[in-house]
Amino acid sequence: MGAGILSAFQVGKVPPVLQDIRADLCISLFHAGWVLSAFNLIGLVLGTAAGAIADALGHRRLMLFGIGLQIAGSFLGAFSPSFEWLLATRFLEGAGFLAVIVSTPTLIFQVVQKKDVGIALSVWSCYLPAGAALMMVLLPLYLKLTTWQGIWQINGVLLSLYAILLAKATSKILFMNQTYPLKPSRLWADIIKTVSSPGPLLLGAIFTTYALQWLAVMGFLPTLLLEKYGFSRTLASWLTAGMVFLNIFGNLAGGRLLRNGFKRWLLIGTASFVMGTCAVAIYAPGAHFMLNYTGCLLFSLAGGLIPASVIGAAPIYAPSKNLVSTTTGLVIQGGQTGQVIGPPMLAWLVSFTGTWTAGAWFLGGVALTGILLSIGMACLKDLD
Repeated sequence: MGAGILSAFQVGKVPPVLQDIRADLCISLFHAGWVLSAFNLIGLVLGTAAGAIADALGHRRLMLFGIGLQIAGSFLGAFSPSFEWLLATRFLEGAGFLAVIVSTPTLIFQVVQKKDVGIALSVWSCYLPAGAALMMVLLPLYLKLTTWQGIWQINGVLLSLYAILLAKATSKILFMNQTYPLKPSRLWADIIKTVSSPGPLLLGAIFTTYALQWLAVMGFLPTLLLEKYGFSRTLASWLTAGMVFLNIFGNLAGGRLLRNGFKRWLLIGTASFVMGTCAVAIYAPGAHFMLNYTGCLLFSLAGGLIPASVIGAAPIYAPSKNLVSTTTGLVIQGGQTGQVIGPPMLAWLVSFTGTWTAGAWFLGGVALTGILLSIGMACLKDLD
């Protein structure tokens, strides 16, 4: 859980300082969208393969390697002389993030009792809002003492210290399945078996719609608050942290509701409907701040039901117990795809139309897609 939270710091550290990055590197809003999205680019391409690699080489080993990549990305990013350099280091951080989040669920699966797997994975699904929100709360305090480059260096130090602690604390965790030599033919066979199964495919597609909406709204919320209402950077960061923090309660509620017998597809469909409705409130033209922000809070709270429903389903819908990480990788690949597409698309629409209102129709359409996919899940054989 700690590894996930620290990895999520690398997500939360960008939105509050996006304006500073734009000023220092002289980039447009559209390019700023790519600073948010490049982090997820490798997951778009290699999500499923990363899960298969974790299954082959060992989950703990890949998790530690992923933290190492984030350490390198943070320190190199602190010295970015250009947009292209920063983009490359965000890509490196994203590769490390992917390695951690693909590996960890299977490790959790191995250290809890079978009856507690569902609730444990719903708790794990809180890593992203917990880490991102905590970073957004702390960041304005750090910025009183340093610049955004200093924030990158602080994250590098924190990751380095935690890697040492994590390596020692997890040294005796046994693997659920034996590691084996990484052969392209075996890797390809695992990927084919997973992506040809309807359950994992639907989970990945659903996570795409959720992640696209969530990062697009969260990533640009500080910018929206600064531009539309003239709030201070500190207040904008804390308001965004409040929105992200509520996502945790949605995740925990999702785990509890599933444990009490609620159907996954119904939770996903309901959450998608609420998110689409709230998108209209968030970007309503001429609306009072309270309407916009209340829409953000409900959007994040309801959205939390989706990660709990989707990530917790990976062990259930995996073609075999040895392909849990590969299935998780496919789900993560869907999420990363959405996060790569969302911010640049929203930024382009806002720049093209000259108004944030375009975001309501864009995100509303994505939410409708999520509803349709949840109905598709209901048509599958109920594996729960």
